[in-house]
Amino acid sequence: MPLSMEPRQPANPAEWTGGPSDWKEHPLPQERTTVGFDREFNEEEMASIRLGSIAQQMEDKWFLYFADDQLFFLRSWTGYCVYVAHFRPTDDGALLVAADINRDPEQYTETDDAFDAQMVLYLIDTLLLGRMSDVPGDPDNPLKIWSSVGRLMLGQRPDDG
Repeated sequence: MPLSMEPRQPANPAEWTGGPSDWKEHPLPQERTTVGFDREFNEEEMASIRLGSIAQQMEDKWFLYFADDQLFFLRSWTGYCVYVAHFRPTDDGALLVAADINRDPEQYTETDDAFDAQMVLYLIDTLLLGRMSDVPGDPDNPLKIWSSVGRLMLGQRPDDG
């Protein structure tokens, strides 16, 4: 099933606040690295990014929420914060300027900054903006890709049901 290009809505708008109270959360640890970005998003895109994403089933690997010009990426099962993307508001949207990446080996074992930079953009593009994008990682290792993105690699988002 291809990714839907329809505007997304929070899973339950009456109850969802789009913040850490909606999910178990372990903050980003002190063991981290930062990668720079220079990617612009218009206001329509930012409206979708601000909605975040709530995992609806076991195969949804991420919970994302937006607060204080930051997009937080939590693993849905553990609540570990893996990425925090930093945005700077602009006149017609926002600029993604950097992302902090978890480097605590007890929480997250990836160590490749380039892979993580690609993953941040992949999750924003596919999970939040509904755009098709190549899944980061080795295509000869589908199990690792599945453990990273779950059913998103099949073109299914949490709000697809």
